[in-house]
Amino acid sequence: MEAAEQVFSHKGYIQATLDEIIKIADTGKGTVYKYYNNKANLFYTLVKEKNAPFVEELQAIENSQLSFTEKLRKYYLTVLRFIERNYVIWQVLLFEITAGTNGWRLVRHEDDDGYDVDVRWGDMPTEENITSIKKYYEIFLSELVVLEHIIADGVKNKDIKSVNNIRAMTANIYFGLMMMIFQHNDKKTKLEDLVDMLVDRFMNGYKL
Repeated sequence: MEAAEQVFSHKGYIQATLDEIIKIADTGKGTVYKYYNNKANLFYTLVKEKNAPFVEELQAIENSQLSFTEKLRKYYLTVLRFIERNYVIWQVLLFEITAGTNGWRLVRHEDDDGYDVDVRWGDMPTEENITSIKKYYEIFLSELVVLEHIIADGVKNKDIKSVNNIRAMTANIYFGLMMMIFQHNDKKTKLEDLVDMLVDRFMNGYKL
């Protein structure tokens, strides 16, 4: 896993090779193929193992006794810190894996966990390609669905006004956070201060 992270971090997904990972890990091809079978499974295992404890941390925030505002703040901060720690791997996950859709995308249903395939141009993807991309969507979904629950509870408890499409809003917030940390070049600004500003704007807007 350490060797895989090193290679994927430096070369991205497409240019990374199992041979290079095997060389750095100083192990045999048979061992790698026995446990992971191919590069796709190795990369998926890497991001899955990183994602699992992260999602548990987010769920602990959701299930805590904190106020809605504090849950929101802690969720934002936890996401930003995680993306900062796993900056390159999550860029690879977002930009290279999902970019492999080549003219189509998965659109999540508003009322269940199903997906539709939205082809913008080109041919309909194969079932194998859809399945491959979907499991990476599920990585992101496991993270942002926690925010869906936090906001839904906020609406239910009248902490915030009703939201027409919680799923769309939370996706915008989550990927907005991700883009924010990818573009966060001002190291003088602490993440805590950035989060305080985001929560303030969410709760109070921009009106004076």
